[in-house]
Amino acid sequence: MFQVRLLKFLFIVPILFLLIGCAEEKFEATTDLEQFRKQYEEKQKKFNRSQDKVYSPDALSDAGDGDYRLGEGDLVTVKVYESKDLDTEVRVSSHGEISLPLLDNVDVFNLTTAEAEDKVEALYREKYLHNPHVIIHIKEHVSKQITLVGAVKMPGTYDYVTRRRLLDVLAVANGLLEDAGSIAYVTRESPETKKRMRYMVSLDELLKQGNMRQNIVVLGGDVIFIPMAGQCFIDGAVRKPGTYALKTKMTITEALALAGGLASYADDDGIKLIRYMGSDQERAIVSLSYSDLQAGMGDTLFLQDQDMIFAESSSMGLMTSGSGISIGFMGTGFTYKDPEANTYSK
Repeated sequence: MFQVRLLKFLFIVPILFLLIGCAEEKFEATTDLEQFRKQYEEKQKKFNRSQDKVYSPDALSDAGDGDYRLGEGDLVTVKVYESKDLDTEVRVSSHGEISLPLLDNVDVFNLTTAEAEDKVEALYREKYLHNPHVIIHIKEHVSKQITLVGAVKMPGTYDYVTRRRLLDVLAVANGLLEDAGSIAYVTRESPETKKRMRYMVSLDELLKQGNMRQNIVVLGGDVIFIPMAGQCFIDGAVRKPGTYALKTKMTITEALALAGGLASYADDDGIKLIRYMGSDQERAIVSLSYSDLQAGMGDTLFLQDQDMIFAESSSMGLMTSGSGISIGFMGTGFTYKDPEANTYSK
């Protein structure tokens, strides 16, 4: 009887190895790490050359009323230091005029407050005051609007009622969506060149680090775009395969940790990073070692939108995995559960 059971076992083992086979690689490497980095850097340079220049918010002055040009519906206060009787609060008419004591209607359309002050001073000086000093303050900005688009809860166009900063404007739109990205793009017309310029604000620095330099003043006419967060895909021999958001600079080590780490049947030398390198959908695949990642390499590899991490399986890992094999020595046969059954396939 024992010999029969032994023969059955000896017959089962080769079949088991045949079922497992040599774990076939799902993805074959197309390049090494050095070439992979070089390819991506060249792609980025080419992409950046094809895009409009993006400026840091440091290039923006802490703009106030002086950068805003008066228009229909704006409410202004006018103070004349030499005579309180000439102080007034007035709204710009549909013709772009304000009505002032002694001067009647004064055309201020498309003037900055500084330009309007000079004009009013000159008019008072001409007939009524020796050396007038006039201050004009915009109480309500109505003639220009701001536009919010992208990953905000209430995108749309809003009246620019008063001087606001970026956080105030985002609050008007009921805040960001959960899958909003970590960057805001603010497009604004340059008062010098009259060209539209785009500025990039780090929402991570503003919201998580409290860097208020990123909380820029928003002007009438600004367009604010919040892109959706990128995403990466983690699959293969990991504990929690799935799609993960890339809201910040995420390293491959951090991504593997989010996926619960490698499964027991993973091939430690077969971690693949797959990246699409151009509009023609060409992809570069680099093979990485888990030990190298743990030694520090993983902290220098930052993921990009649509990257995939795939952990290959090893044949020995598949055979010895606790979830995989059950052999009966008493003549009951054997069962084999493939731990790769739910992983990605090409």
